[in-house]
Amino acid sequence: MFFLLFSLQILFLVLFLVINYTYQARMLESAMAITEYLNRQNLDDASVTSSMLQEKEILGDDPLMISRNFNEIVGNFRVYLALIFILFAAFASFAWSMTHRITNNSSLRKTLKIFFKIFVVSFIYLGLIFAFLFSIINFSFTEIAAEGQKLLMKYIIFLAVSIALLYFMFISLSLIGSTRLGNIVQKTLSIGIRKAHYVFASYLIGMLMLAASAVLLYYFMEKNMLLLLLSLALMVFAFVFQRIFMVNMIRKLELES
Repeated sequence: MFFLLFSLQILFLVLFLVINYTYQARMLESAMAITEYLNRQNLDDASVTSSMLQEKEILGDDPLMISRNFNEIVGNFRVYLALIFILFAAFASFAWSMTHRITNNSSLRKTLKIFFKIFVVSFIYLGLIFAFLFSIINFSFTEIAAEGQKLLMKYIIFLAVSIALLYFMFISLSLIGSTRLGNIVQKTLSIGIRKAHYVFASYLIGMLMLAASAVLLYYFMEKNMLLLLLSLALMVFAFVFQRIFMVNMIRKLELES
């Protein structure tokens, strides 16, 4: 089961990288088209003044080209977010249900019940995060120039809300194996607030393991292929270990509360 969980984590990372590479390439292509078009224009003070006096377009013969490519960037980013949402929700359902089976030695029938409960909980948490992000990026090229400061503030609020939701989401996912769906919110808030120091310590352990594997991965990137693969395996192991550790810790905190 641990090997299957390890393999599932690798599959998730591969799919995540493929989606990132595909849509980042598309967005970069549109961004480069805008940059190249602007580089061909004479935007110095004298040229801009001359164009204004002659009632010509300041941004060249096809100024809407900038808006079209910008809208393509936003459109591709929305599709990218939708795919990432589906990937995260599906992966969370499989990975956390398998984690509960390892830690609780659950039967297949109970694991299937846990799977559907996890799908519902992760869909709600991730749905809130992605819905908030979709509402922020729902703007046009002209709006980004007019409301740049407001958009920055929205992104700061989004970041804070997302961190809070992820904090409580992992607690909820850890509780699902031993808690009824109707009591998840109450117990999540109780442990997440009253036992916050334990939860933060758990997150810190996971982040330190990930940071150490990332440093090793970067260090051995062009030096030793075997050690590079071992560093990558350590990173995958850190994700798997953190979930198992989290489930066991939250169960103990639940019994103590």
